[in-house]
Amino acid sequence: MESDLSVYYCALSRVFAYKCAAGRRLVEVFGGASGVFRARRDELSAVMRGGEDFVAQLFDPALLEWAGREVAWAQSHGVRLLALGCPGYPRRLAECDDAPLMLYCCGAADLDAERVLAVVGTRKATWQGREACRRLIAALGGLDPKPLIVSGLALGIDGCAHAAALENGLPTAGVLPCGPDEIYPRQHRELALRMMEHGALVTDFARGTAPAAFTFLRRNRIIAGLADATLLAESFRKGGGLITVSLASSYNRETFAVPGRISDASFEGCNRLLARQEASAVVDEETIPDALGWASVLRRTQRRSLFRPDDTPLRREAIRLLQERAPLSADELAALLQIEGRDAAVLLLELEMEGRAVADGNKFFLTL
Repeated sequence: MESDLSVYYCALSRVFAYKCAAGRRLVEVFGGASGVFRARRDELSAVMRGGEDFVAQLFDPALLEWAGREVAWAQSHGVRLLALGCPGYPRRLAECDDAPLMLYCCGAADLDAERVLAVVGTRKATWQGREACRRLIAALGGLDPKPLIVSGLALGIDGCAHAAALENGLPTAGVLPCGPDEIYPRQHRELALRMMEHGALVTDFARGTAPAAFTFLRRNRIIAGLADATLLAESFRKGGGLITVSLASSYNRETFAVPGRISDASFEGCNRLLARQEASAVVDEETIPDALGWASVLRRTQRRSLFRPDDTPLRREAIRLLQERAPLSADELAALLQIEGRDAAVLLLELEMEGRAVADGNKFFLTL
């Protein structure tokens, strides 16, 4: 993107940071970002009815001066500026009405990759949620081409998703709730530096923007908008991950959730989402690639960890049946194993108590 054009888009992004659709309309009406700044004041006022504050900002000479400094900083620090409607801007995000007018991108990851999955969840992730996240992403490492994993670099599930992607040779992008001159949270500084080498950090906030409650909410739309689908790996009844899933649904993107035991508060958000049929349940490593048409032979060896050395032949057969035919009720499992229904119910209860099975109504399937 030419430097002058970058300045115009940078300026528009500052003015319409929270009214992206209005800025997008101006660009369309006046034939581009530069056209907005060539327009007369009365022309802008006619289009922006009731938006005199925006018009005043556009005619403030300090705006383009600030944008010039911002572009110069980006160029000197190797930060890519991706403007809506210009080459390099991710096509999936461009389809969203509230897409930002410009993105700062630190790193070389292709945000327009053939396959993109967003992974979100609670900051207070449990071992079960982290393990589900790691297993699902590790399995995606067996795909060709490998999908880009997008998340928010937050503590908990986000950080786990980024780290698992790097460990399994997957590109990964973190969407920041702050300006490109800051890494948040600081605990993930080392992770972020690794991501800039093998992935990217992305934000639509200008330099000097500090993280705040509203910036986290704003960045969630970018996480959802960049991806073909969004996975909620673990969530309490309320949380930012649920907001991201809701945004993904509003963009007509696929949504998935990892189910948990009804006694686990940290999975209540996932379970309620599934109960309302607002997401598809992830029952094994193949659920997501199968649903998205990412056909490939996945690494099945990871499933062996579901077996334990002291498992009896009967228990191993039950686990195998749950792998292949879940969800199954106790009666259905009993018929397949040719045992009493009560014995099958006890077996399933034991597996649930061990964290290796989870119930959905009267049906059971394996946890990941």
